[in-house]
Formats: sequence, C-alpha cells, structure tokens
Amino acid sequence: MKHINWNQASELGLIMRINREILHPLGLAMTRNPENGASEMLLVSDDGIWEYDQMLTLKVPQVSEEEARAKITEWTKEPQA
Repeated sequence: MKHINWNQASELGLIMRINREILHPLGLAMTRNPENGASEMLLVSDDGIWEYDQMLTLKVPQVSEEEARAKITEWTKEPQA
C-alpha cells in the first residue's frame, strides 16, 4: 500500500482543512512533527474552542483537487529500477 506522510498532507492544505472542518468544532486539533511527518496525537482544547491565527490562514496552500492528485501520484510513484 502506498502512503504519504503528514508533512505532505500539510503541503496540500489538508491538515488545516481537517482541523478547521472536523476537529476544531469538537475542541480537538491534530499536530504533526515536521521532522518526521508523523502525527502522534490530537490536542484537546481547555475551553473547547480552537481557532487558527488569521495570519496563518493566509499561508495555507491553495491546491486544486487536480494539483493534489498530481502531487500524490508523484510522491507515491514507484522508483525506476
């Protein structure tokens, strides 16, 4: 089975989207370790509210579905022998 890591998912804007649309309303936030691309935990908000800093939201990659599929294909391509 092929895979991408959470650093790559972040490059596609998926972590912010997952957080904003699914986890933040539940008071949760996914984290990742940028050194290894692993997500080891979800953070739980003390007050049940998570909001991204507005400046951070301006830096979110705007990747179309077509661009995302192309990157995923590139990242998961089998190496040529």
